Amino acid sequence: MKKLLLASTIALFGMVSAQSAGFEGTAFVTGQVGFSSTKDNNDNAKSSTITVLPAMGTFISPNIAIGGALGVKSTTEESTNSLLTSTYKNTNTEFIVMPMVRKYWGLGDKLYIFGQVDAPLAWGKQKNESTGNTSTETKYSSWGLNVRPGLDFFVSKNWTFEATVGSVGFKSVKPEGGKSTDTFDFGVNLSSITFGVKYLFK
Repeated sequence: MKKLLLASTIALFGMVSAQSAGFEGTAFVTGQVGFSSTKDNNDNAKSSTITVLPAMGTFISPNIAIGGALGVKSTTEESTNSLLTSTYKNTNTEFIVMPMVRKYWGLGDKLYIFGQVDAPLAWGKQKNESTGNTSTETKYSSWGLNVRPGLDFFVSKNWTFEATVGSVGFKSVKPEGGKSTDTFDFGVNLSSITFGVKYLFK
C-alpha cells in the first residue's frame, strides 16, 4: 500500500505540463474553515465537526509551490439510550501541522489543475463521557501522507476558488502508551472533498 502511494506521487509530479502556470515568486494565503453536522433520529445520535486550517505558501518555480497549514479540528459525538436512560458524549480535539507541496498545470487563462502532496502531523485528546460522571481521556499523536488532485479557478487576478477531490493516503494513529493503528485510504467521498478561497500576492 505504501508502495502504491509512493508510485502515485512520482507519477503525479512526473507529468509534463502542456502550459506552465507561470507563478514563480508569487505567495498565497488559503485554507479551510468548515462545519458539518449529522443527526440520526433512529438511535438519538448526533455528531458535529469544526475544522479551521489556514495555510500559506510560495511558488519556487513557474508551477511548483511549497507551503504549510496550521490549525485545529474538533469532533463531538453524542447519543442517548432511552431504554437505559443513559447518555454518551465523545469529544475529539486535535492540533494539526501540515507541510505540503503542489504542482500546477494550466488548462486556460482561469482554470488550473494541481496535484498536492501533504504530510499532516497531529496531536490530540479524546474524551469519553457517560451518565454518572464516568469519563476517560486519551492523548494521541498521528502522522500521514496524502496525494490529492485539485482544481483552481481564478475569479480575478489575485483571488481564486480551489477544491481538492478525493485522495490516496496513509495515516498512523498512536495513543499514549499504546500501539499504533495504520489506515490506508483510496477513493472519493464527501468527507474527502474540500473547498477554499486563495489570495495570491508578490
